[in-house]
Amino acid sequence: MQDTPEHIKQLQLELWLSKTMSERLEQFLLDNDALFKLWKQAQQQVSANNNNNIEAGVFNYVLPSKQS
Repeated sequence: MQDTPEHIKQLQLELWLSKTMSERLEQFLLDNDALFKLWKQAQQQVSANNNNNIEAGVFNYVLPSKQS
């Protein structure tokens, strides 16, 4: 993202580098675990939505229009 000002990025970097390696590793593992849980949940929701649409006969396909 490009909307974070440079001085904030610098403060974030200083804060991150002030942590010990074990603190950084622990944070990385926690963030990684949260990301994978979120991804798995999103995949399950998409799968459930697709199954519900198929069972209900709802399809998201639009026939292309003919161009002259």
